[in-house]
Amino acid sequence: MDIIAKIKSTAIETPDRFVFSSRDGKMTYGELWKKSSALASYISNRLEGNREPIMVYGHKHPDMLAAFLACVRSGHAYCPVDIGNPRERVSDIASAIDNEIVIVVQHEEMIDIDDKYEVVGREKLDAIFESDTSYDDKEPVSGDETYYIIFTSGSTGKPKGVKIPADALNNYLKWSVTLSGGIPEATRFLNQAPFSFDLSVMDLYTGLATGSTIIALDKGLQQDMPEMLKYIASSDIEYWVSTPSFSDMCLGEADFSEENFGSIKAFLFCGEVLTKDTAKQLRARFPHAKVINTYGPTESTVCVTEVDITDEVIAREGALPIGLPKPGTEIRIDPENSEMIIVGDSVSSGYYKDKERTDKVFF
Repeated sequence: MDIIAKIKSTAIETPDRFVFSSRDGKMTYGELWKKSSALASYISNRLEGNREPIMVYGHKHPDMLAAFLACVRSGHAYCPVDIGNPRERVSDIASAIDNEIVIVVQHEEMIDIDDKYEVVGREKLDAIFESDTSYDDKEPVSGDETYYIIFTSGSTGKPKGVKIPADALNNYLKWSVTLSGGIPEATRFLNQAPFSFDLSVMDLYTGLATGSTIIALDKGLQQDMPEMLKYIASSDIEYWVSTPSFSDMCLGEADFSEENFGSIKAFLFCGEVLTKDTAKQLRARFPHAKVINTYGPTESTVCVTEVDITDEVIAREGALPIGLPKPGTEIRIDPENSEMIIVGDSVSSGYYKDKERTDKVFF
């Protein structure tokens, strides 16, 4: 699967279909392609001869998608940074990426980065988008070139910039569209995680790969449970993508059930351990929806294993399984230290500008 080609195809065939919706606005596939064309042209002219990554700062604004797509169409990986990051961390990531421009889709007042970087902020973005400039996609990111970089939380030391190549993402998507028995075209995905968390790749890119609409929950909305559930119910979500702990919060509300959220076909979980208690409650409240457990570190492009958590699986002794590996992936256990080794076509190419760590983990 070539995700850029797929997005273009959907934009041409169904330009008025919504690709993204949040409280910050909506965007159609046609608008996504046009805006990304104009911004890709600007980037290409501004960074002529430069194919280094670009940091994209913001939250759940539809133009975040346009910025991501503009970067890769103009030959640059993008590095998403959410507004929830402390100022110092944002500055550190900008310095680590160290390209001439930083794209700031929203909340420019929240960042504090070195003056040597040109901030392409809201005012400039609006002017670029209004220019309606076309772009011919001469050399988009492809093959083993890095498509995106996600910096880990840094819970085990200095944050690492995980590089995901275009081929790894495309190979992941060949599999992710088959989850839950197969994702249909033009469905509706829930986006809970910020774009700087790799879980968001599951809903965002599986959604784009199926010509679907991504319904995003912003940070403020997630802090108002009644309002958030009302928003979700009105959005007719069909594929729920979140961490298990987020669904636990929703299960704390008695109204969170099939009776009020009957459009949900499947819950797709990653990023945390799915407990039997959570799975039991979901199976009881949503008897007709599938519960899919997946596993994988950021370095493997979101996840590489999956299993349908049925009542029979829950009834077995022990913790819930993480499932079987996807096609193109093999899981090995190092007999010397019992570490899990992931071998496959969606494994990262390493850590950005960190050869020592890369050599230690990748081989």
